[in-house]
Amino acid sequence: MADIAFLLLVFFLVTTNISQDYGITTNISKPFQIPDSLQIHHSELLINKDGKFMVNNKTVLSENVCEQIAADFTADRNVKNVLVVKSDREVSFNDFLNGLNEGKRAFKLFYNEIAQAEYQTNYNALEDSLKIQLKLLHPVALTEDVINASEVRE
Repeated sequence: MADIAFLLLVFFLVTTNISQDYGITTNISKPFQIPDSLQIHHSELLINKDGKFMVNNKTVLSENVCEQIAADFTADRNVKNVLVVKSDREVSFNDFLNGLNEGKRAFKLFYNEIAQAEYQTNYNALEDSLKIQLKLLHPVALTEDVINASEVRE
């Protein structure tokens, strides 16, 4: 009996899948040296504990966050657009993820607008070499920061 129980135990250990939660996969910018030829343009996305958004100290409806961020980016060459996502520690995980997603959507909208202006086509329709060239000429970065509740105004 003990042998059969041991064999069953080994069988279940070998055949059982253990699921793992890997968290959020996102590319957060690392510190970098700023070349003399590159300027930085900062934009801020503030998220308060109620899930409300502010873009550069202007309250924005959640439906318009992406467009407001993309409109604030500058399309000048040799300017790196940096979006800083700031949130209070009490912000819900869902609201924080929505803020990050809106930032990433703003990057795509920004690149689409530049592709329309320079190549008269959508960004997704460009060849890979043109996409790389576009990203080199108009770099963007996403950073995040945690702030005190008193810094996030209603």
